[in-house]
Amino acid sequence: MDVIWTSGATSELQQAFEYLLLKDESSAATLLDEVTSSLDLIQRHPHLGSYFEKPARKWLVGGRYGLIYRVENRGVIVLAFANMIGDLRPLHDRLRLLFGTP
Repeated sequence: MDVIWTSGATSELQQAFEYLLLKDESSAATLLDEVTSSLDLIQRHPHLGSYFEKPARKWLVGGRYGLIYRVENRGVIVLAFANMIGDLRPLHDRLRLLFGTP
């Protein structure tokens, strides 16, 4: 399956990478390696992640970040890359709005 990143998810990953880069270059590189490994696994087993906000699924990366994705016929659509520590209500709300669910 192809992996298709939304512009929002791309921006979120870049922000996380830049934040880590300021703290520790090796942590930033590790994050990208973990994202790549995670996406390789998700491509082979797209329904492996648990539901986050149905029909979106989540896969934890580095124990802190979540790849939020949706499986479609055209591939795995990465909808968000989020810090999973803290208040996740805004992310849930954003996905509900995207999916048109209450």
